[in-house]
Order: sequence, then C-alpha cells, then structure tokens
Amino acid sequence: MNLTSALDYFIAVSGFLIIAISFGWNIYEVFIRKSTQNPNGNPKQQENSNP
Repeated sequence: MNLTSALDYFIAVSGFLIIAISFGWNIYEVFIRKSTQNPNGNPKQQENSNP
C-alpha cells in the first residue's frame, strides 16, 4: 500500500474508523443491550413471574 496523497490517508483513516466503530457497536449489542433482555428478545419486565 502506497500512501502518497492526503486523499489516500483520509481513505485509510476512514476505513480504520469504520472498522473500530463497527467493532465497538457489536460489543455494545452483545454485552450491554442483550444483557437487559430475556432470551425471547423482549425487555425484562417480570423477573419474579414464577410462584
């Protein structure tokens, strides 16, 4: 890869940012958002529904 102009650097940095943001969003989805939902995909509302 031969980076010779400012446009080449901009494209390279943009690509790395897209990858980093996508990776961060996936981590958020898996560990933070899914932890607030039950296995059916619905938000937890009745945790003590069993007598």
